[in-house]
Amino acid sequence: MFLHGDLQEEVYMELPPGCMLQTQRSTQVYKLRKSLYGLKQSPRAWCGKFIKFIKSIGYKQSNSDHTLFLKGNKKAITALIVYVDDMIVTENDHEEKETLQIHLAQEFKMKSIGHLKYFLDIEVSRSKEGIFLSQQKYALDLLKETDMTACSPVSTHLEENLKLSTHPQQIHTNKERYQRLVGRLMYLAHTRPDLAYVLSVISQFMYSPSEEHIKVVTRVLRNLKSSPGKGILFKKGENLNIEGYTDADWAGSIKDRQSTSGYLTFVGGGIWSLGKVRNKKWWLDHRPKLNIEV
Repeated sequence: MFLHGDLQEEVYMELPPGCMLQTQRSTQVYKLRKSLYGLKQSPRAWCGKFIKFIKSIGYKQSNSDHTLFLKGNKKAITALIVYVDDMIVTENDHEEKETLQIHLAQEFKMKSIGHLKYFLDIEVSRSKEGIFLSQQKYALDLLKETDMTACSPVSTHLEENLKLSTHPQQIHTNKERYQRLVGRLMYLAHTRPDLAYVLSVISQFMYSPSEEHIKVVTRVLRNLKSSPGKGILFKKGENLNIEGYTDADWAGSIKDRQSTSGYLTFVGGGIWSLGKVRNKKWWLDHRPKLNIEV
């Protein structure tokens, strides 16, 4: 797809080593007519051309996610999301989907590969119950990368009542390795909402991890060994009710007494979003007021 981008400025290049013409015209450079892989301008040129085209056929770009494009009305909608040169199209308007495919095929060299099965390390499977999303291969690759494929599995992510913090006497661990592992686990949380809490804990120590913190990360990997195929099931049905749940601890941090609030929303029975907020002001506003006489 990068080869479809139109350059907005003049770009010149030398011929690569091994090209037959290089020995004949070693002092000359060549002007590019189209973008190439490896060129810094290529992503911008491709995105600019694609956005201009998709808007010309009636799609609107989402303000919250610039890779998402929507077209529809109150009764039908078609959604397209693009990542580099891979696209996903979903709709409840089959006619519009076919029209979109025709337009894309006329403008770009592309093909349809049918039902979505694998996208950005997320595996998609369908059944009579609904659509199931998982990252089993990603989890197994992570275990293999960390030499944890033969580890003893555990049933929980954290030890009960464990409180993590930092202190001057802590034994530091490799910060780059810790950050990489936590980052890999964060991506896995797209289909593993059960990791949300432990990730909210271990991500607080990204810039000063200790041996105590890396032990928790290792325990999370051991838990993955017990169930690498866990995921999210979006049940089939017409019910689109929205349900929300929230809870909070009370000054749970032993370091700065901040409170942590968490929330979880479901749409049609399937998990839609989750997150957490650490709030120090809440603790200050609700701390006990003591009357002390001297």
